[in-house]
Amino acid sequence: MHVVLVIPPFDLSASFGSKKRMQLGVLAPLGVGYLAASLEPRGHTVTLIDAIALALNQDEAVDRILSARPDVIGISCVTKMAENAYAVIAALKARAPDIPVVFGGAHATSFVERVLDECPGIDFLVPGEGEITLADLVDRLAEGRDWGDLPGLVYREGGGQVHCTPVPEPVRDLDTLPNPARHIYQSELYLPLPNQARRKPATTVITSRGCPWGKCAFCYQGGRYAQPYRQRSAAHVVDELGHLVKDFGIREVIFWDDNFGMSRTWTEEFCRRLEQERLDITWTAQMRVNTVRPESLKRMASVGCYNVYYGFESGNQELLDMIHKGITLDEIRNAVTWAKQAGMEIRGSFILGLPTETPEMSEKTIRFACELNVDWMIFFPYIVRRGTPLEERALREGRVVDSGTNMHLPSYVPNTYASAEQLEAMVKRAYRRYYMRPAFIGRTLWQARKWSRLKNYAGAARIWVDMMRSRSQRP
Repeated sequence: MHVVLVIPPFDLSASFGSKKRMQLGVLAPLGVGYLAASLEPRGHTVTLIDAIALALNQDEAVDRILSARPDVIGISCVTKMAENAYAVIAALKARAPDIPVVFGGAHATSFVERVLDECPGIDFLVPGEGEITLADLVDRLAEGRDWGDLPGLVYREGGGQVHCTPVPEPVRDLDTLPNPARHIYQSELYLPLPNQARRKPATTVITSRGCPWGKCAFCYQGGRYAQPYRQRSAAHVVDELGHLVKDFGIREVIFWDDNFGMSRTWTEEFCRRLEQERLDITWTAQMRVNTVRPESLKRMASVGCYNVYYGFESGNQELLDMIHKGITLDEIRNAVTWAKQAGMEIRGSFILGLPTETPEMSEKTIRFACELNVDWMIFFPYIVRRGTPLEERALREGRVVDSGTNMHLPSYVPNTYASAEQLEAMVKRAYRRYYMRPAFIGRTLWQARKWSRLKNYAGAARIWVDMMRSRSQRP
């Protein structure tokens, strides 16, 4: 069967507050790559239509999907794209009602109970890790066999009642899964943000699944479809990197794990194997501040890691405790110091406008961010994620407001703030305070002597200006 996998349309430019089309920040979607890699060995063919990367609107996406002559359509999305995905599915069903539509991704995993009600055009829901379930389903559809006993499926029975089959056992040994089918990507469409990579072409890789912490109150791990933390072997990851370099000319890898290198033993083995292979790549990683160690950071730097990302979240210990982040301000300071000593660039992020957070607490977070003085800093307004442990308290002590798609406009206002406009002004104040400091400007000018960094800083400056110029357009 011919399976067309779809990333639905989304205005990435608007999410950064820009009216110009943005190509930067679109990375190869690994989830659909893993799905394709499971389907193809069973004799199915796969086409990817990434409407974000292709800059397609709804009508263009539907035309492109149907022109590919699919036997099955698979749509993957996160919650921010859900309404767009639903609109595409409705349009597809109006024109081709007999083509099965399978829906998966983070939104499907987080909101299993409501997705089929919200979008009647969906035939099958595959929450959680879908490689095996989707491949088994497509096999059954191709053979005209019943699918009712397949684990990991959600669908409507004859009377319209939603039926969930048992949750499948997670794949314990990730090395048994094939690597993403990279040939389905149009590589020229995927360009990282200026602070995500120095060298091109660059791509993403994951070395683990699940979250080893899994307690942050603002994060949703997928309810009953949540997956345990598992890590690929270091040998398996390095083997994939070798193929990326030799077969696709990749020069930089962005490790997309929520928490890279949780095990110091694994990290050392990975670095040793990478050193032995002598691969010409640089790389970046996301890590937790309370699990990094100075010796691991130095070892990572010795084999090409030049940039590490930390989620700091707040400069107020009481807020870190409230969201169950499991870190302290001193651990944040140590992690930053150690990465600097290893010669690394540091990216970081904070959340402003958490429940109970006052403007004075936000100011404290901004001062703390300036104290850390890392290379790149992002200030996100808090987003209420349905189903998370923090949702109930957030709604009790604040209100949700319409923010459109701009991720820098508040979609939630705690009762401690007078208005969304006050919080919006605080977010912009944080960016001005951070990036207009003499210490930041001086360091940037010094580092910009290198061409790779100059290009990145210039690109980031354009995005920053667009964001600062953007104005709220709330109804």
